[in-house]
Amino acid sequence: MKNFFVTLTMLFIAVNIMAQEHLSFKGVPIEGSMTDFCQKLKTKGLIFIERENNIALFSGDFTGRNATIGVTATDDGKNVLGLIVFFDPSGEWNTLVNTYDYYKNLYTRKYGEPTASREKNPAHSDSNTALMAEVYQGTVAYSSVWEVAGGDIQLSIGKSSGVYEGMVMIRYRDSQNVETKIQNDLNDI
Repeated sequence: MKNFFVTLTMLFIAVNIMAQEHLSFKGVPIEGSMTDFCQKLKTKGLIFIERENNIALFSGDFTGRNATIGVTATDDGKNVLGLIVFFDPSGEWNTLVNTYDYYKNLYTRKYGEPTASREKNPAHSDSNTALMAEVYQGTVAYSSVWEVAGGDIQLSIGKSSGVYEGMVMIRYRDSQNVETKIQNDLNDI
């Protein structure tokens, strides 16, 4: 009986530690001050572009591909909240799907099957123009989500700023940072 309680206690401690874990990007926990987190990204080889309001932009290598990384902060701009990886836009549907599929397989290898996944392009034709028109109209639903220790990761294909162009995006959202923001907002109301 004593061993049972020791095992149960250890299980509760392990669950509590996992619940307190922050999501990481490039090995850097998504936590703390925006300034400190951005400095750590610079040490990982990312190049700072600019900071406007609560968003800091970086460019650099992510898994061997050029990417833009947008780091978001809390409303006061002090603490990091999450980040989004944006890959270069493309006007080619096959390029978008191949990139999406590559990252879906990569994240599935690391985290297991997605918690949720929806992959549908409603184009009635296989032509690149028809497929990209659906992306441009925002009717494409290509998204996979992994709920992992510390938060969630969402992979998606979405519209970019160019006409008939899309891009693959990966969003990292740290659950502790989101919960802290919600608690602060609840205190305001």
